[in-house]
Amino acid sequence: MEALNQTATNTVFAKEVEIQRLSWFDALFATIKADIKNGDTQKAQKLADLGQYLAEDFQQYSEESLSELLAEKGGSL
Repeated sequence: MEALNQTATNTVFAKEVEIQRLSWFDALFATIKADIKNGDTQKAQKLADLGQYLAEDFQQYSEESLSELLAEKGGSL
């Protein structure tokens, strides 16, 4: 029963992190769009690079989280 509670806690935490990170992407892309509209392409490029880094980091975190959840239930990727 404790393992089930821990899995549920991990799943809730993962979703909370996902929502937070998606809100970051929303803010980032809105700023990139505004910078492009205002002609500040250099700043937009830097923000796009940041977005790419964050997306890669989020993907890695999500893959690790999924692997942990699958390991808890006895499966694998």
